[in-house]
Amino acid sequence: MTAGFHKDVDKKYSVQMTGTSLVFRTAFFRPEKGSVLHTDIYNREFISALASSALAGGVYMVAVMQSVKTSTAFGISVVFFIAGFLLFRKFVFPGRYLQVVFDVPAGTAEIFQNTLTGGKKEVVAIRDISDVGISSRKDTIENPDGVAFVEKISHQHGMVIPGFGEETTFFMLTLVMADATERIIYADSDRQSVTDAQAELKEFLKI
Repeated sequence: MTAGFHKDVDKKYSVQMTGTSLVFRTAFFRPEKGSVLHTDIYNREFISALASSALAGGVYMVAVMQSVKTSTAFGISVVFFIAGFLLFRKFVFPGRYLQVVFDVPAGTAEIFQNTLTGGKKEVVAIRDISDVGISSRKDTIENPDGVAFVEKISHQHGMVIPGFGEETTFFMLTLVMADATERIIYADSDRQSVTDAQAELKEFLKI
């Protein structure tokens, strides 16, 4: 095996391999579409910009109330906007990801998922991983009337939301444990992508 990251442009995961360890990392580990508004409009950059704008606006108002010159108050608010955006983007609205470190010499697989409070970590023994499997789940439409209403309004305004209202089948890459429990480490609607990731892990783990 060669060292370094293996990641194609179209892939939603990355793999770093050496002779004795493998690091699997992805931001796609939940078998769900998520909010259309959140993923397409209210992304992390936009939310960070909104939060930093509110902060800068508050600083500007306070500065003006303290009789600071308008130009100076504006300059201070710009500084707070830039600093606020960087801080919000990095610490308050960080990208979610899941990472699995397979350490053969240690005989462990460390599953880490970052959260706002730091992260969740689980360590399992590699010998307890009996298989790397693929399961599937269909994301059904729970409120068809609501979907129809939104589609009607969007068409009236000449807006089409790709994939909105469609049922989606998710394929989940799982670590199958000896006790029959599973750990989902990757989920995608593209079965081939999940199959490719499965093949890489199986090859490394010799399963």
